[in-house]
Amino acid sequence: MAITSQLWYLTIKNLKSMIRDRVQLVWLFGYPFLFMLLYKFALGEDVFVIMAPSLLIIGPTVIVSQLASHFAEEKEIGTLQRLVTTPVSRSTILLSGLFSQLIIGAIQILILLLCVFLLGAEIHSDANMFLLIFIPFLVTFTSLGFGLLLASFVKSSGSAGGLAWFVILPLQFLGGGFSDKPIVEFLPTGLAAVALRSVWIDGIINFETVGINLIYTFIWGIAVVLIGIILFQRKTAIL
Repeated sequence: MAITSQLWYLTIKNLKSMIRDRVQLVWLFGYPFLFMLLYKFALGEDVFVIMAPSLLIIGPTVIVSQLASHFAEEKEIGTLQRLVTTPVSRSTILLSGLFSQLIIGAIQILILLLCVFLLGAEIHSDANMFLLIFIPFLVTFTSLGFGLLLASFVKSSGSAGGLAWFVILPLQFLGGGFSDKPIVEFLPTGLAAVALRSVWIDGIINFETVGINLIYTFIWGIAVVLIGIILFQRKTAIL
């Protein structure tokens, strides 16, 4: 019960901290929305319709920078060091950061999906709405793992924000975020992009087409999150 209350308290604290950081929020939501507008009005309606599913993949990847910067800033101002001296476990600290970012990520996906609809993107009549939300959410979960890996090594929020793009850009470009198909399909973003396009454009929800890709994406997420937690707990440079 004590661990649950600690986790809840720290998650709410992190959420409040992120809400107060208006610049990060504008970047998190504004970056993918900017591409929506560019595809819609600069490149034309046909390109926007084709690229609409990819826009829901590139958005969640930005959270890599968000999580890495969050933990780096907590370290800079001494919050992590103070928490470690309390009865709160390191696992609880890490999980609270992950949970708060997952909540923000879920809100981001819903807003982006609504924006895509309002801008007139066409969706197959048989498309599964749950999968349209769940697939980008899996990308968010996996992106948080990469953010945690970065947070294990960086020492400042400034360096975290810059280094994060060495992870974000390959995930976006190689994973098909800016093309009609991924260059490296086995990346988590590539797997998710193929699955999302199948649901969005073709209305396909069978296991062979979508399910296997989602399983591999989930394995990616579990792997990077677990590695990130192990490294984060061991790196004295952070804690």
